[in-house]
Amino acid sequence: MKNFIKENLVLVIGLALPLLLIVLFFVATVIPKSMGTPPQYEMLFTANRYDYQNPPDYLLEFAVKNQQLTVKAQKNDNKDRNYNSKRLMAYDGKTETVREIVIDIAKTAEATTGNEVVLAETKNMSIDTSSISPDGYILDGPSYGGSGLMGGVFGGGYRSSGFRLKKGSVGYQIPNTQQNYYYNQMQFVGWVIRK
Repeated sequence: MKNFIKENLVLVIGLALPLLLIVLFFVATVIPKSMGTPPQYEMLFTANRYDYQNPPDYLLEFAVKNQQLTVKAQKNDNKDRNYNSKRLMAYDGKTETVREIVIDIAKTAEATTGNEVVLAETKNMSIDTSSISPDGYILDGPSYGGSGLMGGVFGGGYRSSGFRLKKGSVGYQIPNTQQNYYYNQMQFVGWVIRK
């Protein structure tokens, strides 16, 4: 065995180096996350959903005023029809899940009549719009990375790592659980500091 290693040192190094890099990357990503505290506050954001077959009757605009989430509904007229509907989503870092906060759009549209109203589905929540959560996490946008020379030669290209919550070296990827929602167009709303 020693003779084989001596005679094929370049081959052994060529096989061992990629394995060593995989282990190092694994340790660098898993250890900090396992030793850190997950995000303690839900993050609210909006995601777009495109539907050419059934465009929305109303377009929703969200805002936070006095720590309350408000919404304004506008009629989606036929002249400049918009096929994107904005959906309100919540990301829970403790469980690493995303859920949609379902809004009764007809009821909301009737209540707003051009004015902003407090959203009934979130009226018991207090929302902080600071860019940094109370426990120190920030929303980190998608980063695009090239696949280098070898990826370019073999059909690779640029890819997005998606949105994540980050604190120091710890990051929590926001999963895209619904394929027809476009998370790359997500907009930050705020942190839920009280339910």
